[in-house]
Amino acid sequence: MALGIASDTDFQNRIRTIVDREDTAYFSNDQLNEYIEMAVDEFLQQYYTIFEASQDARDKLEKMVRTETVSFASPFTVAVSTLNSSETDPIYYRLLSARLTNSPTTSVKIIQIADYSAYLNDPFNKADNNNPVIYEEGGSLKVLGLTSTTSIDLTYLQYSNDYTDLPGHTYEEIAQIAARKILQTLGDPRYQLMQAEVLERNTVLGGGSPKRSK
Repeated sequence: MALGIASDTDFQNRIRTIVDREDTAYFSNDQLNEYIEMAVDEFLQQYYTIFEASQDARDKLEKMVRTETVSFASPFTVAVSTLNSSETDPIYYRLLSARLTNSPTTSVKIIQIADYSAYLNDPFNKADNNNPVIYEEGGSLKVLGLTSTTSIDLTYLQYSNDYTDLPGHTYEEIAQIAARKILQTLGDPRYQLMQAEVLERNTVLGGGSPKRSK
């Protein structure tokens, strides 16, 4: 079955179908495209928060998951800006998992910067070659425990505000978000109704309240 939305023009037409009425201000195609970009951002932020807990979120963000083999050499730090660095591709957003390339059954534990001191000073948690840990700080991924150059398979979520980087089955929802943002901008009472519908859907999915539109 063909997608109802498959191009910029389809997006613009769908949004106009939702918001247009006699007293609604006219938005140019360029203005609508800006709302579509903002809608993609809100869509991603909404489902990032429940990615691990929701199969629905994982299905919708399937194209935003990337696995990349990265070589970590002393001082075992890699800038996230070098991951998938093509200017036309989505960019790094958040690390999901890490495994040693030459030993796929060995996971590299992901820790928060707040746990850093424990893995340096606690003998029961101390990172080593057999139990390395990885964390993010200052725009870089840093590994503790390694003593020689090591390849690690990183799986991470990416970010983009281009709808073409997402699966086609998400486009209708993105159009709905863009329309809701326009109605909010106009102070249209229909905004509250659409917001209530989003809240109800997110509650069912386990995501709680939606990110407030800006």
